[in-house]
Amino acid sequence: MIDTIIFDFDGTLANTNQMIINSFRHIYSSFLEEECSEEYIMSTFGEPLELTLRRDFGKFPFEDVIDAYRNYQRDRFNQEVTLYETVEETLKYLKSKNIKLGIATSRLRHSTVSALENFNINCYFDSVVSADDVQKHKPDKEPLMKVINELNTTADRTLYVGDSKFDMECAINASTTPVLVGWQSNSRELAEKYNIKHVLDKMWDITKLI
Repeated sequence: MIDTIIFDFDGTLANTNQMIINSFRHIYSSFLEEECSEEYIMSTFGEPLELTLRRDFGKFPFEDVIDAYRNYQRDRFNQEVTLYETVEETLKYLKSKNIKLGIATSRLRHSTVSALENFNINCYFDSVVSADDVQKHKPDKEPLMKVINELNTTADRTLYVGDSKFDMECAINASTTPVLVGWQSNSRELAEKYNIKHVLDKMWDITKLI
């Protein structure tokens, strides 16, 4: 029986896609003086930001690059980022059914907590594990297992909901049940590649799995 649902954040609970794409284009233009394709940027979704920035901007001081990235987003988050359809009502319903709820994200802790507070949904989650809370990142199972342990549950009673290949591999590596959101451009491809049985048209559909 399922008693726990753990969510990714970006692309799963909140539509941050365009803001992230614009942020990467900004720092590529500022530091490398070149354009970066949307396809490449989206291929990094789910990967820890620090890993991406150190790989692509290794010849520049890391703090300068990440500060530029964050500064670009700071005044845009509230205007450009929204929750996906039915997310808030779904979380409220699951909480009323005593389902344990957590987050395992590759976003940094400060920005994760701020985002949850901005959307007023932080009250629904009893465990939030971010990139700076673990040594190994998705697709390694460590982030997911940390949430599972903090929620005092087991992998076989847990769904992990995400939108990227990193999320699906993390769920499989942790022996949880992977659930894929169906609103990204590559959702069908990921579902076929990883043989995902549960694909959501909207977040409310997850209530049918408990």
